[in-house]
Amino acid sequence: MTDRKKVVVALSGGVDSTLTARLLMDAGYDVAAATMRQYDGQDTSDAEAMAAWLGIPHEIFDVRDAYRDVVLRYFIDSYAAGRTPNPCMVCDFRIKFGLFYDEARARFGADYFATGHYARILWDADRQKYAVHKGFDAAKDQSYMMYHLTQDQLAHILFPLGRFTKQETRRLSEEKGLPTWDKAESQDMCFLAAGDSYKDYLRKHAPAIFRPGDITDRKGRVLSRHRGLPCYTIGQRKGLGIAAKTPLYVTGLDAKTNRVIVGPNEDLFRTRLLAGNLAFTDGAAPGETFSCEAKIRYGMRPAKASVALQPDGRAVVSFHDAQRAVTPGQSVVFYDGDRLIGGGEILRPL
Repeated sequence: MTDRKKVVVALSGGVDSTLTARLLMDAGYDVAAATMRQYDGQDTSDAEAMAAWLGIPHEIFDVRDAYRDVVLRYFIDSYAAGRTPNPCMVCDFRIKFGLFYDEARARFGADYFATGHYARILWDADRQKYAVHKGFDAAKDQSYMMYHLTQDQLAHILFPLGRFTKQETRRLSEEKGLPTWDKAESQDMCFLAAGDSYKDYLRKHAPAIFRPGDITDRKGRVLSRHRGLPCYTIGQRKGLGIAAKTPLYVTGLDAKTNRVIVGPNEDLFRTRLLAGNLAFTDGAAPGETFSCEAKIRYGMRPAKASVALQPDGRAVVSFHDAQRAVTPGQSVVFYDGDRLIGGGEILRPL
């Protein structure tokens, strides 16, 4: 008999997940590994090889049906509606920390579920709550992806890499003799075939959404024609095919009229946005109104903002300083210093 805590590691076979498993083994956990099979043709051999090399049990969980119905459907529908989707966020919400989290823990009877994300989970004794905090590596911090996690999940999730930089991860992996220490990073959208762009995928699986239409200014004057809304995103400058005295940028995508709306750079700046599908790691918002720092995309620094919850469950987010290229379909995420508060989907700028 043993009283060692059991943990199942989401193992891809890359440097981050492999080191995660090794660190937990070194810490005395009883470690198993699990890998998601998300799409047809997916190569899971690296994960299988690393589990065998580490000498830990490993199972592959077939989530292809759910991934297709949830993530890929959302990806296509978002572009058809003139939104810019974040499929990795939805995969984390609904699949990785949803179906996969539940099934992997149940299959192995695991106390914990661990991943190689660069974020930290801390117990806040004053508030008697678990909290997600930013990872130590500002360039790799993935707390932005975690605002959907519940208190029950946070009590059973481990992020061992949150206290390391990526450089330290590689150095430590080399010191421990892990074969993955110098393995290249994987691409963001894992379901894309090698060399394909998201537009290639959409043309293959949803060609009907590439309907040509008008490019107009905000007053409705037709300036050119577009090749289909999925070819454009808010803030885009290149590829518009318009000769103008001053640079023009995509400022809006109107799916109802199938228009791409363009304007000068100053038209991209907004101080307010409407957000929906809200989630808070405490289980509820800090109040009907609260101050925070917020960011509207993964790679940016948070900016001072205030959040006002609406009677319909949505929220108006007001920034102290105007933000550039507020993009429907992306996420706005709220912080109190390093601590993640929550977030939601950007519905539209106001």
